[in-house]
Amino acid sequence: MQKIETGSPFIHRFDDALDPLLCRGLSDMLRERTDKPAILGQDQALPWHAGDTFSFDHWQDAELRRAIGAYRILVAQLICLCQREAVYPHFTDLVRWRPGKAMAEHKDDGYPGDDPLLGCRHYSAVTYCNDDFEGGETFIRNGHGGHYVSRPKMGSLVFYPSDERAAHGVRPVVGKDRVTLSTWFTRDPSHYRP
Repeated sequence: MQKIETGSPFIHRFDDALDPLLCRGLSDMLRERTDKPAILGQDQALPWHAGDTFSFDHWQDAELRRAIGAYRILVAQLICLCQREAVYPHFTDLVRWRPGKAMAEHKDDGYPGDDPLLGCRHYSAVTYCNDDFEGGETFIRNGHGGHYVSRPKMGSLVFYPSDERAAHGVRPVVGKDRVTLSTWFTRDPSHYRP
């Protein structure tokens, strides 16, 4: 695993964080789970509104659950090391971003009127499971008036605060699907989800 300089004290990237074989296994599992004909009007919907996500809570593959469970703990330890605060995995989703999908800048800890459970999201982490597409970069406010742009690379991890300091989005995906493992971490151990 190699730490990559981001130019921000609260945005962290590590290349080669997740084994390529695990990345391929996750991508295959998600594609099998989400392969379906296109639905009229769904082309602009975000992946979780189009049935293109698969929550860790519902994975049946015991080997992948065990491996990714250990990986979530590793990421929590990296956040603790880099940010000097203990965090616990809260929610993990595999996300299929089909060509053309993008996401406007937003924060992950919720807005007025959102589910109050979003308020326990303190850190957001994205692991890229593939890189055989164009676009799909994650752009993250860097605290210096600009954005850090995280280019997808299979097995790479980027994490940042879930609040407005690191508002972020996804540039349009081009060519093939973008597959990511997204995990949110909480400081509150009562919201830990193994």
